[in-house]
Amino acid sequence: MKEGRVTLVPTGLKAYMQEDEYLGIHIRSSMAIKHGLSLINGQGIIDADYYNNSDNEGHIMIAVMNHGKTAVKIDKGTRIAQGIFVNYLKADDDQAQSVRTGGMGSTGR
Repeated sequence: MKEGRVTLVPTGLKAYMQEDEYLGIHIRSSMAIKHGLSLINGQGIIDADYYNNSDNEGHIMIAVMNHGKTAVKIDKGTRIAQGIFVNYLKADDDQAQSVRTGGMGSTGR
């Protein structure tokens, strides 16, 4: 990962969830402390309808920022982030306006 740049890191993972769940993605503390890496948006949110979407079949990618002054090489299989499945409640009048038609950054389009 080049210094001062954001890199989209493929995980090789997909995650099926119930419609009232999301997957929160968090950088591992060792990556932040030792390498100056963070998720560009603080925490990644993978919505339940991301699974098997038409753009990328639900392949989870994470946007990682290298805040350091040198490039960082991440070897395949290195644990750079962790995920936590979270249940959530919806407001009584919260109705979906559309169905996901894309991958990353497509919620609400």
